[in-house]
Amino acid sequence: MTGREAGVYYQLGRDLKKLASGHQLDLSVIPSSGSLENIFKVYEYPSLQLGFSQFDSLSLVALEAAVGEGEGEDADELQKLTNSLKLVLPLYYEEVHVLAKSPEIKQFTDLNGKRVAVGEMVSGTYGTATIMLDLFQVEPAEQFEMDAATALDALQQGEIDALIYVVGAPAPLFSGPLASTDALHLVSIAVPEDLAKNELFQTFYRTATIPAATYSWQAQEVATVAVGAVLFTSDQGLSEESCQAVGRFAKMVYDNLGELSRIGHPKWKSVSIDREALLKAPHLSPCVARALK
Repeated sequence: MTGREAGVYYQLGRDLKKLASGHQLDLSVIPSSGSLENIFKVYEYPSLQLGFSQFDSLSLVALEAAVGEGEGEDADELQKLTNSLKLVLPLYYEEVHVLAKSPEIKQFTDLNGKRVAVGEMVSGTYGTATIMLDLFQVEPAEQFEMDAATALDALQQGEIDALIYVVGAPAPLFSGPLASTDALHLVSIAVPEDLAKNELFQTFYRTATIPAATYSWQAQEVATVAVGAVLFTSDQGLSEESCQAVGRFAKMVYDNLGELSRIGHPKWKSVSIDREALLKAPHLSPCVARALK
């Protein structure tokens, strides 16, 4: 389970499929709406063993299960889902892109009172956008739940003032001629010192920079925030055969990061995995631990 076909998760999935084909692993790359859909689908269907997710999405599902009000089947199922989630591999950090057209919108706090697209409800972008707006105490006049491609079109048409999209730079959606002709610009996310010390912020995020010329229409570097991306699995209904396949897959990726960096999306160059640290990671899949040991 990956993401929208215009997004980086899908491109990474295609890279992994190409690599796997040379290692006797048959990998299907399935598009989706993003992190939250991936979490629920991988849990629900044992035939889907792997998914991409933002780290804050996995953590938010766990938090929801921990603080969920009342009892009942839904609460029990959410707790089972949370307990089943296992780390396969940590990957890289994804940048929060805030795109606007009006020159008046320069900082993240300028989204106060504006019309903002925050991603689909089943996407990781939606979760991150919701947390970020709350942390920065920003209150848009309207929030629109739509995927990034739809939001980009709405921004170009003047139907919204800005969009939030969490994606590893460079985002394929923003790299084509579509964006270069519309006077769009990335909005700076400058993190105040007091917010940088916030426990929730420190748990999920780190400050980052989108370098100048990452996109053809972007002349200067832009300060932003980034969130970790991971590959995960669920041990709910996972057969021994599937467990062995997940382990082989993880070892294949670990052993071939150099090849992925050479042939794949530029984000692979940002992936560095410490084997010993990974083996000590909380919630690491036993299937992966066996393969890496």
